[in-house]
Amino acid sequence: MIINVAQVRRDENGTAHFDLKEDFSAFESELEGITFVAPVHVQLQVNNTGDSLLVQGTIDAEVNAQCGRCLEPFHYMIHQDYEDEWVYAPQARSEQEETVLVFDKDEVELSERILEQIVLALPMRFICSSECKGLCPVCGVNHNLQSCDCDQDQVDPRLAALASWPRED
Repeated sequence: MIINVAQVRRDENGTAHFDLKEDFSAFESELEGITFVAPVHVQLQVNNTGDSLLVQGTIDAEVNAQCGRCLEPFHYMIHQDYEDEWVYAPQARSEQEETVLVFDKDEVELSERILEQIVLALPMRFICSSECKGLCPVCGVNHNLQSCDCDQDQVDPRLAALASWPRED
């Protein structure tokens, strides 16, 4: 995902809009168990502030993931706001190198930066819906599809002593 910022970089107080779509399937090996269903859609507005380029926009992606409760695959939509600051290398100060994107050519490669934002937007554990009932811990049946007659109140004998502790509700 490459954009050319030559015109906006040279025009102080200039603005440019970019509407990009790119297939991110090449990055799937870095994201365990997650596949991109559609191209990632990125909309950006780049504003020249004189010292740097202020970038604001949105990232939209759709991934195929596995539910952490019922283990069924489902589509997960990502809508992430994107905000960044880019500085042309000859104008960059040493303290900026840790917090901003320093670029030395008018063509800026964004794929790694966009992937980073997508990863930050992913949940710790995917859940297909808030009503998901999950799997039976005894027989493994998916409670969203059918019920079972397993005894759910059976306590692990190693933890039985904890049942005698007083409860403070």
